[in-house]
Amino acid sequence: MIKKKLLIGLLISGMIIPALPAVQASAASKKGEDSLTEVRDENAGATEAGDEASETASQQYLNIGSVSKVYAATAVMQLVDQGKVDLDAPLTDYITDFKMADERYKDITVRMCMNHTSGLMGSVYAGIFEFDNQSTQYHDEFLERLSVERLKYTPGEYNCYCNDGFTLLEILVERVSGMSFTDYLEKNISEPLGLDNTGTIWNRSDIDAQAPIYINGNVRLAAECPQLFGAGGISSDAEELCTFGTAFFKGEEILLSENAKNSMTESQAAETSGYDWGLGWDEVSIKDYEAAGVKVLEKGGDTFYQHASLTVAPDEEISIAVISSGGSSEVNEELARDLMDIALEEKGIKVEHPEKEVPASLDQIPEEIKKYEGIYTIREILVDISFPDGKYLQMKSLNSDNGFEEQYEYTENGTFIKVSGDVGSGNAIPVKPVQEMSFETWNGRDLLKDVDGEYQAERIAESDISDDAQSAWDERNGVTYYYVSGKPGDSWYMSSQSLTLSTYDSLKGYVNAYTIIDENHAENRCNIPGSRSRDLTDIEISEEDGCEILTQIEMNTSYISEKNISKFPTDISEVETKTGAATWYKLSGQDNVTVHFDIPENAAVYVYDKFGNVTYTNYMKDYKGGVPLPDYGMIVFVGETGATIGISR
Repeated sequence: MIKKKLLIGLLISGMIIPALPAVQASAASKKGEDSLTEVRDENAGATEAGDEASETASQQYLNIGSVSKVYAATAVMQLVDQGKVDLDAPLTDYITDFKMADERYKDITVRMCMNHTSGLMGSVYAGIFEFDNQSTQYHDEFLERLSVERLKYTPGEYNCYCNDGFTLLEILVERVSGMSFTDYLEKNISEPLGLDNTGTIWNRSDIDAQAPIYINGNVRLAAECPQLFGAGGISSDAEELCTFGTAFFKGEEILLSENAKNSMTESQAAETSGYDWGLGWDEVSIKDYEAAGVKVLEKGGDTFYQHASLTVAPDEEISIAVISSGGSSEVNEELARDLMDIALEEKGIKVEHPEKEVPASLDQIPEEIKKYEGIYTIREILVDISFPDGKYLQMKSLNSDNGFEEQYEYTENGTFIKVSGDVGSGNAIPVKPVQEMSFETWNGRDLLKDVDGEYQAERIAESDISDDAQSAWDERNGVTYYYVSGKPGDSWYMSSQSLTLSTYDSLKGYVNAYTIIDENHAENRCNIPGSRSRDLTDIEISEEDGCEILTQIEMNTSYISEKNISKFPTDISEVETKTGAATWYKLSGQDNVTVHFDIPENAAVYVYDKFGNVTYTNYMKDYKGGVPLPDYGMIVFVGETGATIGISR
């Protein structure tokens, strides 16, 4: 029953059913009338132990990822309400030591950081999430990292999703308020709302109270500790996240004035991007709800292992939160929208979500469309778009480690719809739900966009570079590089531990999706409004201690060439570690070797199979016994200078 404060809880205990994620869902309404919302979970409560574990897990917190951006935006708007911050003033008015290599940084305003129009490259990723580690290093070094970066477009030109803008807002709140962001959050957001389980790693007395996270089905990992707070490091539970959403109800001014809330929930879209961005919010106008006369706000968030969504109908006074350990924010948002539909229907509002009709296909593509044939970039991927026999669109990736091929039929709408099967043989059917694309020339650039208006890819042309520069990168074609610069608990070792370079016979001047500048530098110039060009970085090659190192400049991550990695010695008994220079070995023909590691607190070991999947790390909770080495794979030793990792067989 939805009453003044209804909470709906859905929990699948990862401790009892490890293959499934732990999920919490909560809904709140300030209306007094009775209504009914039900969430079914056929797995929960199967045993007494399961019930007990579910009750325990429901009291735990999870990281809410980028939903934290709404909290950061709220903090800034509180300072606006107090007359201490002007949304349209330069950011440098409040962070005087903020500098970048690109002089246009001086034009970045507070608002631009909040609505993703700052032009910042995206995210300083190194150390963004760490296992079992509370550190101020990411925060303390952040402005120094930005000081070497360029901008990818002129501030204010268009919206492009950006984490770093909200880390700057975190720092702004600290500079203006004179408090740490954690203390500000606790005093000015948590206390007024009565939130006891909302905060950051710095006001958690026990980080093991975090809901468990798993890999490989049922292997539990140590707690995930976000090091950035304004962009994605706040943690909460579903009930308290839901309560935070009620602060945006019409007439509720416990946190913000009506003017401030209106500013946050007005569309901030500078150019079409497929989103109606707000200040902190991803969506402030969702088509199906607008058609029913309902304004709905939505924000999703993801860390590597935990996920969240917050969906609010401020006029109808409905707030819905779904958080999970495992899964994705997209799935959480779908569940939240289903709950929203039920709650609205109980108020007499029926929301329709008509299935997109499949437009009729045509067997010939007009000549004016064929001009869009060429090679396109999608952030880190290059794709070749062609029109075989003028009958359909074929999209084929060029990157060796991102291989895919897709086909699209031309339709009576002047669009293309994705199909499965093969158009050429007559065996193709539309993919459901319908995925519809079209081409557009915007500001002199040829772009591919979806039917909702979000740009997906940008056409690029061959780059004019010297033969020496092209040859230098061609020699690195197919070479894989392995992450070396992270600290022991850096989550980058779990998912982004390697990258492979590709150059192309059909496209001079590019490596992966980077434009080659010279023999050792390349820039990612993808320039697409929306989210497709988020988190860009330039790369450079250098030599350190006789080894070739690839550095992603804006992400602050460095990798060593596989050419400098030797085979794991059969007689090795220890590895001495060095800060920022992890030691990698190739595993080859181990023949069922099992080893034991003696790992000090300031070090870590990660073992990977031949597919790059982690089979062991000391951040696996309760791992006991020896470690079987895969016949073929990789192993890395990470630690601070002076640490020694022992090895026995």
